[in-house]
Amino acid sequence: MKITIISGSTRNQSGSAKTSAYLKAQLNAIDDSQEVSIFDLAELNLPMWEEDTDLTQVAEQQAELEASDAFVFVVPEWHGMVPPAVKNLFFLFTGAFRHKPAYIVTVSAGSGGRYPIQEMRSTVYKNTYLNFIPVNTIIDRLNATIDDQGQYIAEKQFVANRVDEGLRLLLEYGKAFVQIRQSDIVQEKRFPNGV
Repeated sequence: MKITIISGSTRNQSGSAKTSAYLKAQLNAIDDSQEVSIFDLAELNLPMWEEDTDLTQVAEQQAELEASDAFVFVVPEWHGMVPPAVKNLFFLFTGAFRHKPAYIVTVSAGSGGRYPIQEMRSTVYKNTYLNFIPVNTIIDRLNATIDDQGQYIAEKQFVANRVDEGLRLLLEYGKAFVQIRQSDIVQEKRFPNGV
């Protein structure tokens, strides 16, 4: 199974990037037979979608996302919202997320991070057919929880335990959704733009 962690910040050396490194290490510790990659928006410099965007310029990234069986979205809270670069993914790569599970992890240097969960759950599923698992994780005070090398440094294990639960559940959903994607009703694609 291929798992893609999407680091949702366009800032270099961001909290999202170090959280993504931590999550990748945790996934590998749970089951090192999985292929885990980080899709870092700070490194990719993707175009902002417009109706006349030439999508051939992102064909390599499209193929990478389409090959994924499940996703972890590491989303920073910017002004109480999901950053534009994260929302842009769903315009550029809509079909890549069809009938695949996703786990949301939000990060904040302070005590924020809650609003992106609701925004992600309520606005991106319709046309993408992306399925968020029922578990999500909020990492507040990120700099006291994960260091710059992606190591867990918090005194208490609450966040680490929550991440472990979320990742393990995502792997189980990932296995189940392979069968769903192979079913006749999914292959039919009667309603390509959602409900």
